[in-house]
Amino acid sequence: MIRTLPLLALIFVAAAPAFAHTVVVDGGRVQLRGELVNSACVVAPESQDLRVEMGQYRSNTFGEVGSYSTVTVPFTLRLVECRRDVANLVGMSFQGLSPAEDPQVFVASSKASGRPGESGLGLALFDTQQQLIIPNAPPDNYLPITAEEMTFHFSARYRVISLPLVPGDLLTDVWFTLVYP
Repeated sequence: MIRTLPLLALIFVAAAPAFAHTVVVDGGRVQLRGELVNSACVVAPESQDLRVEMGQYRSNTFGEVGSYSTVTVPFTLRLVECRRDVANLVGMSFQGLSPAEDPQVFVASSKASGRPGESGLGLALFDTQQQLIIPNAPPDNYLPITAEEMTFHFSARYRVISLPLVPGDLLTDVWFTLVYP
């Protein structure tokens, strides 16, 4: 037994470098991003990734190019933690793709046959006075920051931009930004 013990000790000493060898494999990269802003208001969580259900429309209810749907769909964007010591006024600007046929509306893509394409419709946004909001333009109106919470009311309607209309699921992506003059 005494002779076996030195032999085992010698094996462990010889094998120790094999166990101590470290293998490093590049596993990828982690990129952490954030943003520091001097903003007078914060967009409420329920308004950050808002989904507005526009409903279902029959293609024969639309008129000629330039006509609107008869249905107006309201939606709101809420701001919280507003502070007058940072800014006195706030406005909202909306960005997204506009069709060449009608740059006053946003593209409403149709996924007919599983492929995105032109639907013949555009999506128009309106403010509380039912004034058309022009895509990718600065705000027409600014509201005074008078409270810690502010709610902006808007509405949306489809507008015919070309004929014939192509039935299918409609999708419009619109981004908004807060603008402090």
